[in-house]
Amino acid sequence: MRRTGTSASVILICLLVVALAAGSITGCKKEEKAETKEKAELVLWHYWDLPHQRRTLEALVDDYNQSQDDVRVKTRYIPDADFKKELALSMADGNTPDIALVDSVDFQFFNSMQPFVDLTDDIEELGQYLPAAVEPCTAEGRTLGLPAGLNCTALFYNADMFEAAGLSVPGTWEAFYDAARLLTTDDICGYAQIALKGEESLYAFLPILWSMGGDVDAIDSPESRQAFELLRKMARSGYLGKESISLTGSDLAGQFADGKVAMMFNSIMMADHIRERNPELDFGMTYLPSDGERVSAVGGEIFGVMEGDNEKASVAFLRYISEVDRLSSYIDGLGLLAPRKDVMDRQFAGDALLRGGADIFKTARMREISPEWPRVSAVIAEAIDEAIAGGKSVETILDETSGAIRGIREGAR
Repeated sequence: MRRTGTSASVILICLLVVALAAGSITGCKKEEKAETKEKAELVLWHYWDLPHQRRTLEALVDDYNQSQDDVRVKTRYIPDADFKKELALSMADGNTPDIALVDSVDFQFFNSMQPFVDLTDDIEELGQYLPAAVEPCTAEGRTLGLPAGLNCTALFYNADMFEAAGLSVPGTWEAFYDAARLLTTDDICGYAQIALKGEESLYAFLPILWSMGGDVDAIDSPESRQAFELLRKMARSGYLGKESISLTGSDLAGQFADGKVAMMFNSIMMADHIRERNPELDFGMTYLPSDGERVSAVGGEIFGVMEGDNEKASVAFLRYISEVDRLSSYIDGLGLLAPRKDVMDRQFAGDALLRGGADIFKTARMREISPEWPRVSAVIAEAIDEAIAGGKSVETILDETSGAIRGIREGAR
């Protein structure tokens, strides 16, 4: 009986050991599961619609997501035409993204609605950035954004069409008008202008205005009138397609790549898009026409961080992409000029076309940096549209535009 009792005890002990062992294993699994941390999600809004830019941005985000275990950055594309409205609404209802890629000329406007996080002391590399890059996101001596890159307006021309017509690339406005006239056919626009109501139309038009001595705050001056009269004259002669009023920058680049447009003013970042769409196209990119000093317009985007629970993690992401070696690795893929000179000077080695963009950039002027600029810009964009396709006289258009701009300025005081 003792042996039997002993055997039973041994069996019971074994069962307890097994149970305890199983429990300890289960406990380890629970502990292991508890240690598995779910990544926080950061949301980045942008409006880049060019395929090479979106690919480059996604690759950069993927690299960052794989480089650490704390957060996962997720991008959301919003078409440029809707981006301002959506971001403004998100600020109004307190449901903003963690990071927003904002047009440099809109940064101060959005910052006046909801201040962006101050990055001055958190991103060391900002001290190396060009003034043209950081000025739009600077307020009271503090830097509130990370410039993503720079670009400028250039004249694109179809080299085969010019050669066939025996034309040289126009350097003056008279030569430009004549080239548009001679290159216009039933199937080809001699020149097409970005004129969809929005900031892109200003980006293409301001160099015309500036080169003729015009100014936004003297929009009804004789000098400014010349710029609008040029568009009116070209549109009514058929050398500037009236469909321009519905074209974005990428739409226009697509038509140029397809051989439907002989000349256009567009961002230098469109060069890679044109090459990708039509590798056989022989085209050039050069300075805009002028009867005096050459002038272009600075463009670019800025990453802004929103205040909230994820702002530290968002700053860490921007710190990662601002590192000089990393910036050098992806900036060419965006087709943009680097926001710091040491990187810009090394860009596009062996690519004469894109390298020329850096030379054109030297002629570029900053657009206005102010909270009221988006409203001023919208008024001028309306005037551009009216000059191309409307029935009012240019004098009437500019009188009304001048009054509207004065009203905006006075309201901002």
